[in-house]
Amino acid sequence: MAWFLYIIGMVWIAYGTCAILYTEDTRQTYRTLLSKMSRPVLSAFPFVAGILFIIAASSSGHPWIIRSLGVIALLKGVLIYLNPKDIFNTITSWYLDALSEQAHRFIGIISIILGTAVLSWVI
Repeated sequence: MAWFLYIIGMVWIAYGTCAILYTEDTRQTYRTLLSKMSRPVLSAFPFVAGILFIIAASSSGHPWIIRSLGVIALLKGVLIYLNPKDIFNTITSWYLDALSEQAHRFIGIISIILGTAVLSWVI
């Protein structure tokens, strides 16, 4: 399952790079993707990623961190699916509309760091 960790690490690095260099384009692409997908279908992605993180934890040098990321992803998938008090739309509108460009770039930096860490932890 190391292949999943390699893929997710590369995706996080690519997203972080785009979020830093092309902030508004990245935000617009994210907005377009969210508008075209239904919430139940969208919730399947983090849920499946969480299961794959938990399975892939054994091929990591720091399995407890990878398992923690898996549990967070599972919770995110459940939260998106259940959507208590319309929290999904509130967070999405905050992220896409109210967050400054510097905050998006900071999220991109965190994404690059996390992607690099995941890649370095693969055994």
